[in-house]
Amino acid sequence: MKIASNKIKDILRYFREELQDVYPKEELESIIAYCFEYYLKLNRAELISKAEQTISESELLKLNFAIKDLKIQKPIQYILGEADFYRLKFKVNEHVLIPRPETEELVHLIINDTKKIAESLSILDIGTGSGCIPIALKKNILSAKVTSMDVSTDALEVAKQNANQNGVEIEFVCDSILNPTSHLSHLSAHFDIIVSNPPYISVSEMAGMDKNVVAFEPHLALFVENDNPLLFYEAICNFALKALKKNGVIYFEINQRLGPETKNLLENKGFKNVELIKDLSNNYRILRGNI
Repeated sequence: MKIASNKIKDILRYFREELQDVYPKEELESIIAYCFEYYLKLNRAELISKAEQTISESELLKLNFAIKDLKIQKPIQYILGEADFYRLKFKVNEHVLIPRPETEELVHLIINDTKKIAESLSILDIGTGSGCIPIALKKNILSAKVTSMDVSTDALEVAKQNANQNGVEIEFVCDSILNPTSHLSHLSAHFDIIVSNPPYISVSEMAGMDKNVVAFEPHLALFVENDNPLLFYEAICNFALKALKKNGVIYFEINQRLGPETKNLLENKGFKNVELIKDLSNNYRILRGNI
């Protein structure tokens, strides 16, 4: 099937015909809006008012490449190379997870919890990926000193670019929480807040996940072995027990299937006031506790 012309109305028709069997109608319309906004700087209203307008061959080629990627269900954020998170723009690629709405809720909770705290806070994010959590926190808690750790040098490079793009200063550390070797491993009572969205999906759950996640997003940041699904939570808790200041708080994004088990882990480690918190979809996706 060929595009009838370079007019916007014909390109829109081509988009829908080529992808209608791949995506639900509402999702497809959102994808189309993203593509035309990114490549042509046209919003949804302009797609109607400028339907007879023609675009260049180079612009049409870019849209054609996008359609080919969309047909194999490559996430639109990876195609465009950017994602929105907490009213900020983030670069994303195959080395980092696409930021998600439930993680925005985690960030929002921390920001709300710290509104009445006058003194400067020291915050550590573990498993930073694109840097969406620490960067959003720093943008909204201006006085905070924020440190980010990740085992992936490729992910840290993306996070550093995002920090520069969003105009914030963050200390980045390359290390593994499972076997920390940097100066972070020797810190004692240093942080007011430790936050993490670690790998929490068991390998056995992979078969039931969407293709666009399994095929394109980094498995290092997603999956954990079936026999120890709380591996990262336990390691982070052990680290936090010595790295958090008195009354310091730990925040986790969690696997909703393992809410009670994760809560018990924190309580057994000695954390107090451990609370499971529901997201806007009414699932237990956030855990908070203090020492």
